[in-house]
Amino acid sequence: MIELDGLLQQVPAEYHATSGLVDRMLTARAFHADSAFGECPVPVAITLYRPTPDAHPALIVVDELAERWAMGFSVWHNQFRYRITGFYPAGESAP
Repeated sequence: MIELDGLLQQVPAEYHATSGLVDRMLTARAFHADSAFGECPVPVAITLYRPTPDAHPALIVVDELAERWAMGFSVWHNQFRYRITGFYPAGESAP
């Protein structure tokens, strides 16, 4: 379950034991993002990290195994950096 701006939604995520995302989880592409260049043209995923001891409690999500994860809000798409701003509008899905 992920909460953003008062909305709580269940979002699937996959754990990565190898590759560039080792020991992280990547959610489904269910989020809207913006940058100084404008809106990201597609829904994006949130990367979930192992939380540090000083991680803000509002950034912590818990998976179905009761493991804690911290949400990351920076994403890259086509060499542009974006910041997650909320859930992608309902009824719209990833291409």
